[in-house]
Amino acid sequence: MQEISGFLTGLVGVVATVVMLGLLAATSRRVMGAPVGWVRAAVVSFLTLSAASGALTYGLASNGWVTDAGDLTVHPAVALAAVVLTFAWAYVLGLCVLLVLELLVPTGAVPGPWRAFQGLRQGRRESRRYAQILAIGARHGLGGTLRRGARDADGVRMSRTDERRLAAGLRDTLGDAGVTFVKFGQVLSTRRDLLSPTVADALASLQSEVPPAPWADVEAAVVAALGRPIEEVFDEFSPEPLASASVGQVHVARLPGGREVVVKVQRPGARDQVEVDLAILRRLARRLERDTAWGRTLGVVGLAEGFADMLHEELDYRREAENTIALRATLEPPAPGATAPVVVPDVDLDLSGPTLLVMDRLAGEPVGRAETVLARFDAGRRAELAGSLLAVALRQVLVAGTFHADLHPGNVLVSADGTIGLLDMGAVGRLGEPERLGIAALLLAIDGDDAVAATDALLELLEPPGGLDARRLERSVGQLLLRFRSGAAVDASFAALFRLVTDAGCAVPANVAAAFRTFTSLEGTLRRISPGFDLIAGAREATRPLVEEYTTFGAVRRKVTQQLVGLAPEVERFPRRVTRLVTDLEQGRFTVQVRAFADPSDRAFVTSLVQQVVATFVASSAVVAAVLLMVAEGGPQLGDGVALFPVLGALLGFAGTVLGVRVLVFAFRGLPAR
Repeated sequence: MQEISGFLTGLVGVVATVVMLGLLAATSRRVMGAPVGWVRAAVVSFLTLSAASGALTYGLASNGWVTDAGDLTVHPAVALAAVVLTFAWAYVLGLCVLLVLELLVPTGAVPGPWRAFQGLRQGRRESRRYAQILAIGARHGLGGTLRRGARDADGVRMSRTDERRLAAGLRDTLGDAGVTFVKFGQVLSTRRDLLSPTVADALASLQSEVPPAPWADVEAAVVAALGRPIEEVFDEFSPEPLASASVGQVHVARLPGGREVVVKVQRPGARDQVEVDLAILRRLARRLERDTAWGRTLGVVGLAEGFADMLHEELDYRREAENTIALRATLEPPAPGATAPVVVPDVDLDLSGPTLLVMDRLAGEPVGRAETVLARFDAGRRAELAGSLLAVALRQVLVAGTFHADLHPGNVLVSADGTIGLLDMGAVGRLGEPERLGIAALLLAIDGDDAVAATDALLELLEPPGGLDARRLERSVGQLLLRFRSGAAVDASFAALFRLVTDAGCAVPANVAAAFRTFTSLEGTLRRISPGFDLIAGAREATRPLVEEYTTFGAVRRKVTQQLVGLAPEVERFPRRVTRLVTDLEQGRFTVQVRAFADPSDRAFVTSLVQQVVATFVASSAVVAAVLLMVAEGGPQLGDGVALFPVLGALLGFAGTVLGVRVLVFAFRGLPAR
């Protein structure tokens, strides 16, 4: 019986302790006013509760307020005051500990036990991969580039030899690092606004140097995507890849009925490897931006995040199928009996899926290795081919608003009959009407050598920083237009323009940046098709008919009609409002009402500010009053020589300190943004 009674007593004690800990943790989270983690709140509450219990027991015994048998030798009110004050100040101590912990290690900065357990295996894999990437970089001579302070902003520029060595080492490192890093190199090769021509040219060779995956792995991936054997779907399926890219590879096949198609299949294990590599890429980017001046200049963290978003989209081939259909819709139908100068393959949606894309096979060779095909055409015909491709790209950007965002030489085919084919619609940009009109105005201003209009168009397209010197930017644009007109910038016209605005500190919206990069990569493709092709002159010929579509009488009438339809209700109410306004003026009833702080964010800002000021005043007043009470002499007694004023002062100090902790939490977290 005694054992049962002892067990019940212990169980009640445990339950009471757990309930007390829960209440302490909950109230501490409430008082802090911050999302403090439950685990740390419970641990701190347990430690402070244990410390308070030990201190109370020791204090009562050392002062002789309790006997060895547990009997009180003082007035019960005195013992109660001692218990309350001890636990109250222990609670304050716990709040201070939580405040320091939140400042040093905010909740969520360190994963909890369950998250840590789940991420242990992934973390080990990432660490091994991270060490492997660093070893590859060191093997190719990039070890010094990763050092803290590498290429600091001391005005010393890298020599041409060192730049070529860095470009070759970076290319070889990305090539050996695997799928994701090869793709990252491909993306970087188009960013001539950020990279030097030497580095960009070296990375461009990664476009077609990806080894294919073994056929057995590819076959298993195709069967898994189709849900049935290959023989049931295709009459023929070539095990030799037609092309091999970083995320997928393309095989030639034939459907029943004789239709030739290409099958783009995602590399086996590519998704899992990409996730690990993206984590490594973000880790390397943070290190480079933290430790190197050139990393901060390039903004490698932003580049890595943008690349990660793009790659996640490319891993889902359903998105590419949608993009391909959208780009087919942007092409103008050819004249009766004529052949379309530029074509986009048709997609078989029934056979396509997240990891498999089946579409018509286009004849021809990629521009990057189509020298033999292009050599059959004379200079005039090659210029005509380049002009057709430019016209389609401009129509996509200026009229349709949906455009191919990666027109590098590997994604453009040239056939023996002069037909241009577009491939790899994984990267597609989209522009709204204001952006399309802004780019059209920019192209017309460049054509007209109008620096003022070009600068205005750029400022409409971009997000200029505060304090931008518009006159200086206008002069820089004028000098660049002179280079365009003289042909001095013929090798990098759009890249030079992009670099100009980024050097001026202008933020480029993602969709506008995609359009700029399209023209930058397209520029190199056009000059491979037709050496010496004048992009500015070609854009002049192709842009004017497109812009005229916005300025014809019918287009203007449609635009005005749309605006009037939206304004019709307001126009209908306008006479009645004017009449009421005139009547109020005649009768002296005209008044103007101004509502201060009508915006909810303004009210929230002022309310929070007032609350913090009031809380600070009350907390400081309570602490000052507590000190005065604690040093006051005389006054009523609780009993056994214990004065009431010091006890009240300790309680008031407790309240003031708790309120002060909450004020500090709000101060460190900051006021709500306006």
